[in-house]
Amino acid sequence: MIKTQIQGNLVKDPETKAVGDDKKVCTLTVASNRPGKEAPDVLRVEVWGKVAENCEKYLKKGAGIFAAGDLDIDLYEKNDEKRVAVKLINAQVEFTDRAPKS
Repeated sequence: MIKTQIQGNLVKDPETKAVGDDKKVCTLTVASNRPGKEAPDVLRVEVWGKVAENCEKYLKKGAGIFAAGDLDIDLYEKNDEKRVAVKLINAQVEFTDRAPKS
């Protein structure tokens, strides 16, 4: 596996699904700007278990995160066209936004 890290902001709210009886998986879509590039890089980040529950509870579109995990690259065909799907799996996530003052 290739270990990868990304820091950026969520481009949409987290998407969480139940898997089996007691597990959750949460998909985060993260955008990160790279110097010299006009459009941001966008990467899906997949988290499981308690991390998924915390992401679902505390993160919203625009939230800043730092994620580290394994890079997963899937090659597949759709309509006779070769495609590539890249995502960060088994990720650990740190929230980088400061908590709002009360």
